[in-house]
Amino acid sequence: MFVLDRIEGDRALIEWGEEIIEIPLVLLPTGVKEGDLLRISISIEENETEARKERLEEKAKRLWE
Repeated sequence: MFVLDRIEGDRALIEWGEEIIEIPLVLLPTGVKEGDLLRISISIEENETEARKERLEEKAKRLWE
């Protein structure tokens, strides 16, 4: 679990063990407040990653033509 330690402007400072992580406040749910416990989930979007890679390869190919 993460704890929202404090909000400074448009940044959120989150406790994770002994560490403080700073992230943009916009990434957190609306209404979040200091002291809230957060569950943060991160996953790899394999399909989107592959599609992005293909778009970039196509763009690079056009630049070299």
